[in-house]
Amino acid sequence: MQSIVIDNLVLVALVKAIGNILTAAVPSITTYIIGKKLIARERLKRKLNVALMDIQYLLMVEALHCREHMEYQGKSNKRTIRNLVNQETKFIWSGKNTLSQIDKAMENDLNNIVKDNTPVRPSRYYSKY
Repeated sequence: MQSIVIDNLVLVALVKAIGNILTAAVPSITTYIIGKKLIARERLKRKLNVALMDIQYLLMVEALHCREHMEYQGKSNKRTIRNLVNQETKFIWSGKNTLSQIDKAMENDLNNIVKDNTPVRPSRYYSKY
């Protein structure tokens, strides 16, 4: 009879100990997972901004190159070169990432972080590109 009472006391103490461990572990694990996702999202946003700046740079290189062709040959050859790229490499220019659209996207990212002193819902942080 006495062993059953001791076993019950041990069982109750064990359940309390496991409860205390879970009480501390569950919020910590949840915070870790959410923090990891937020860090990954920020890293992805930084990579997107770098990619957009690279596209801006390459479009400016193309514009200056076309200007040089215009000065020396009288035509820019922009369409000719883009058509050659399409034919030879199978890469296709979507036309979605023009200089003005990239400028708008980068400006909107800065303006949409806070509107009217209220946070914008997280889905707005994602780029449409």
